[in-house]
Amino acid sequence: MSLLAIAFAAGAADVTTTAPEPDAPLVQAIDIAIPSLDTGRGISGGYERWFPRRRMSFEILGEVRESASGDYTGLRLGTGFEAKWFWRAHKKAWLSVLPANNPVGWFVGNGVYVATDLTHDNLDHRWLGTALQIGGVVRAGYRIAPWRQLTITPSAGFELQRDIDLSGRLSGVWRPGIAFGFDVGWLF
Repeated sequence: MSLLAIAFAAGAADVTTTAPEPDAPLVQAIDIAIPSLDTGRGISGGYERWFPRRRMSFEILGEVRESASGDYTGLRLGTGFEAKWFWRAHKKAWLSVLPANNPVGWFVGNGVYVATDLTHDNLDHRWLGTALQIGGVVRAGYRIAPWRQLTITPSAGFELQRDIDLSGRLSGVWRPGIAFGFDVGWLF
């Protein structure tokens, strides 16, 4: 009889009265822009932080690229900031293995960036000048996580950029453009 009482007491101790918590969302991501690797002489990437209650993420971007080669050497250095809103993040995304409340699925984003281009004439051994670009971009895209925390993010949108010659020889110019992106990253 005492063994039966011990068995019931041990069984009652294992019973939980609350439901298990759902998987916590992954709140950080790193990514690389695949088009930035086209020549093997540059890279563009970012670090993203996810805020699930607001269904928003904020990303800090950076780039280092060779912008000219041959008779000239060009170096482009840039940084940026982008905010993304995943309006259906509360639901499980199509083609993704991650549960709901993760930064996957449809999003819209708005970002700003600043970059500088340094150009050197290798034949004359002199610096030709430095240009500063300041711009903004509005984009929409769809992020999938097809395997573990691997992410694939195609996007498209519009940008407006201001080019400024820092030597003062040329007047600044505004340029509209179409922005395409294809990033591969990892959520953690």
